[in-house]
Amino acid sequence: MTQAQLIQQTLQTLAYLGVREVCVAAGARNAPLVTALLASHGVKIWNFFEERSAGFFALGRIMADRNPVAVVTTSGTAAAELLPATIEACYQGLPLVLVTADRPKSYRGSGAPQAIEQAGLFGVHATMVGDWDVADESHEGHSSDGPMHLNVCLDEPLETNVGGIDFSTASPLSSEEAQTPASLQCDLVLAGGMHPKDAAQAAVLLAKLGAPIVAEATSNLHGYPALQPLLVPGGDQALQYARPAHVLRIGAVPSWRWWRDLETQPKVRVTNITHTGFSGLARKENVETLAWDHIRSTQFATIDPPCGILRFEPDFDKFPLSEPAWMHKIAGIIPAGSRVFLGNSLPIREFNLALKAAQQGVEFFANRGANGIDGLVSTFLGTSAVHHGECWLILGDLSALYDLAAPWIIAQMDHPRLRIVVINNGGGKIFSRVTGIRSLPDAARSVIENRHELSFEPWAQLWGMEYLQTDDVHDLEDLLPMPIVIEIRPDPLETEAFWKHWQRPVIRPR
Repeated sequence: MTQAQLIQQTLQTLAYLGVREVCVAAGARNAPLVTALLASHGVKIWNFFEERSAGFFALGRIMADRNPVAVVTTSGTAAAELLPATIEACYQGLPLVLVTADRPKSYRGSGAPQAIEQAGLFGVHATMVGDWDVADESHEGHSSDGPMHLNVCLDEPLETNVGGIDFSTASPLSSEEAQTPASLQCDLVLAGGMHPKDAAQAAVLLAKLGAPIVAEATSNLHGYPALQPLLVPGGDQALQYARPAHVLRIGAVPSWRWWRDLETQPKVRVTNITHTGFSGLARKENVETLAWDHIRSTQFATIDPPCGILRFEPDFDKFPLSEPAWMHKIAGIIPAGSRVFLGNSLPIREFNLALKAAQQGVEFFANRGANGIDGLVSTFLGTSAVHHGECWLILGDLSALYDLAAPWIIAQMDHPRLRIVVINNGGGKIFSRVTGIRSLPDAARSVIENRHELSFEPWAQLWGMEYLQTDDVHDLEDLLPMPIVIEIRPDPLETEAFWKHWQRPVIRPR
């Protein structure tokens, strides 16, 4: 097989996997792949100068549109830059396709320039679709759930005059299987992150079920009026008084501490309905995990009597400059039809407390597969790339610092209404709420929290974005139709007072 035929075979494989968008981080070794892609039809190309942002942007595109997206890299450590996004895609069960150009197989183990062990580089986090060079007799690939890795070995001279293909003529492969109907009971629902289309399916079932629901903002259930009487605010505070016999977790693994404590409560039966197949618990006893398709075929019946659960309402007005109060204010001004991306880890927990009901058509997303802060800006931009409403990112300062290169892609996006809200509290304040860390000396806490006095105005200037630092939420209304970085600095004393007061919350009757 010639190199040109190998390149054509690679593109055909991407097309049959359902790829219609490709994020390219160009180099020398992957130049044949890049030029063939640019000569192709029916495929959208996004170009990046570095691979890490490309991987997370692709992840965001998959999250938003639920179609496979490929990332094409050159050889060597460029391929390794995709590992964080691959791990996140693995635990979200998203079809991220990794195409890594490589030197010929004969170079492996030699230590030659840019010749690392790329085959199997992503370990258990990605399925090897293929490891091909021109000397192989067969170049057959296959599809898989979750991330897929295709390693393409190219020798010099590199063939950069290969024609493209028409991606639109290929029929994407399908791996969905019919599910056997089941019958289940539960007396408490925990709703983690769900795609808006999944939430629409779940809402119909949960309204009929009638069990109390503790839902994260990213569950996308807060916009359904029929569910409002069932949605219980308060998160962990409400859950600690619950005594359920059978918990139904639907969607992603939730962020509440109460969920982790279920590890030590084997008598509580847990049923998971999720796309990923992950139970979210280490214990096996009394835990079952069902594929998402069961949402359409399962019949549920509430246990009689249902689980009793109290409602806890945070008092945001008492601490108006605290970080949670800011989340409450932001939640109130996000307009209908917006797309919102919540960053790990403290912002998502605070927004869960702040949100009571969502405006019509507001959609929520987050990276909760591995719970990390890597690539959040890039993933947000991926989810926003073709959305026509306002797009809001709410994240912490360290999360923003992790992804400073992300706005590179904005110039390729026809989207002026990007609102990047950085909650700058001078470091990783989530650690100040961890019991074992709170008791450490201040010097140790300073290192762990990565305290700083940085401003995000130069970051906005670097990428040509508008910048606003404010202590008035009304400044966030009627923003100009252009990308803007909004820096908010909560009052640390009020924030600390809020959390102390939250340990003695006000109980609201149902």
